[in-house]
Amino acid sequence: MNSLKLAARPPFDFAATARFFRFTEAEIVDNFDAGTYARAHHFGDKLLLFRVEPAGTRSRPALTISLEPSRTSSRARLDEAEHLARRMFSVEHDLKKLRAQVADDPLMRRLEEDHRGLRLPRWATLFEALANSILLQQIATSVAWTFKRRLVERFGERLTVGGKTFHAFPRPPSLARAPVESLRALGLNGAKARSLVETARACESGALDGGALARMENEEIIARLSELRGVGRWTAEWVLMLHFGRTDVYAAADLFLRGAFVKYYNAGEPLSEREIRERARRQFGAWGSYAALYLLAGMREGSVTLKPERVISSHANVARTRRAPKSRG
Repeated sequence: MNSLKLAARPPFDFAATARFFRFTEAEIVDNFDAGTYARAHHFGDKLLLFRVEPAGTRSRPALTISLEPSRTSSRARLDEAEHLARRMFSVEHDLKKLRAQVADDPLMRRLEEDHRGLRLPRWATLFEALANSILLQQIATSVAWTFKRRLVERFGERLTVGGKTFHAFPRPPSLARAPVESLRALGLNGAKARSLVETARACESGALDGGALARMENEEIIARLSELRGVGRWTAEWVLMLHFGRTDVYAAADLFLRGAFVKYYNAGEPLSEREIRERARRQFGAWGSYAALYLLAGMREGSVTLKPERVISSHANVARTRRAPKSRG
């Protein structure tokens, strides 16, 4: 047995979710080609190629999961791969409840229709989620992912299958013992380099336990992660969303998400992070993470922008417009 099938709740857009893992073309770990998602991933001490493909029907979507080389795909490893796919593609999130939540929200209703079935794409391990978020701090995604590529090429392992080379994200031990200067040589500043090394050490030693964190409430997780060097609320909220799969997090510390909420939900009038979180909780209920995801999806396609323009308030039962000054470019 070298593959198995995993059912997903409808609606489910596998391709849209898989493409979100490749936020820029600099992405080196997550591959999506000809309708198949693939990555080199460690299952225990064995590095294997993890493949996920769409299966089933529109009304009964499913995924086919396989491991290569197939001779190594024991039932236990396939079960682990199924668990990984279940998490990474958020197959159990009930997006029909999201649709009901945003039914009276003009903006989010349109975004949900445009991106129906897009799931939270979740980084495979806690260390990968933290490292990616640290790399993304205060710089453009394209720049961060260039640094990620260098990090993966320098510290990650490689796997060749069918003549193609796949790169695995570095495991904690490879960075826990790395000199900070070796990371700075990749172009990282000292603060990020030290943060990555210390986070790797916390994960390797067990001081940071993903299983234990998963049983905590959101604010408890944020507090625990914020004890790490270089990790604050911004980083912790993205980890809550894109690793732990919490659906009720609107990352108000993020400049884009803060700006989008102010523009589309408060007619451009400033709000504090705390006010945005409170209002997002009322607006999106248990689906703040998906509101953030769909705003990002809208940004990628150009339907959501922070440029000044006529804004239709997306508050339920409110319909007012405001003419903002034209941008000077």
